Amino acid sequence: MNITNYIEIAKTKISNKYLKTFILGILSGVFLSFAALASTVASTMIDNYSVSKLLAAIIFPMGLILIILLKTELFTGNSLMIIPVLEKKIKIKELLRNWVLVYLGNLVGSIIIAILISNTTLIDKIGLSFINITNTKISFSFTKALIMGVLCNFLVCTAVYLATIANNILEKIAVIFIPIFIFIILSLEHSVANMFYLSIGYVLNNSFNIFDLLLKNLLPVTLGNIIGGSLLGLTIWYLREQKK
Repeated sequence: MNITNYIEIAKTKISNKYLKTFILGILSGVFLSFAALASTVASTMIDNYSVSKLLAAIIFPMGLILIILLKTELFTGNSLMIIPVLEKKIKIKELLRNWVLVYLGNLVGSIIIAILISNTTLIDKIGLSFINITNTKISFSFTKALIMGVLCNFLVCTAVYLATIANNILEKIAVIFIPIFIFIILSLEHSVANMFYLSIGYVLNNSFNIFDLLLKNLLPVTLGNIIGGSLLGLTIWYLREQKK
């Protein structure tokens, strides 16, 4: 397992100033929100469930592709930063600081797009879909949301890691696309995507209880994402150590 490239990327992330990290987090929230929006618009009017999911899964990976190619900051992908921690290249407090700044940045970016989109004519056609999506997401049990978050970010971080060892842009696009395609097909739970879905659902129907949005979905999904990404990072690190 070649972790050298990822460690160098992680060290660059840690060395960024706080404001830069936060702004890069906002941009990732914006890109992923656009991807979530586009995949919903494209698939929501299709009655055939399999075709609808297939179309959404083809479109949604564009968000992570933009994030990776433009080198912005995504909370879920940064779960892999457990690798340089284990290698003692960065400190745990630096990891936690990055996570907090990026998470907040992702949230701000998602809320901005949710508010802006809710004031366009587009919402007249798909507003109900977002309300239904929000209802579905807060209907999960804590355990189910947690597990779906674990599985989701295992795949997302697989895409992120593979992108660090890809040789060119086309290879990066291919290795990002495949795991993200799978996670959308399986309807797994991604905390940053959910920041957008839950935000726009709340904007469109503020009868939603904000504590339900946070405690029934965003909290367990976030914890699951951390576990899933960290497990992949730990596995990559362990396999690399066995070759020494």
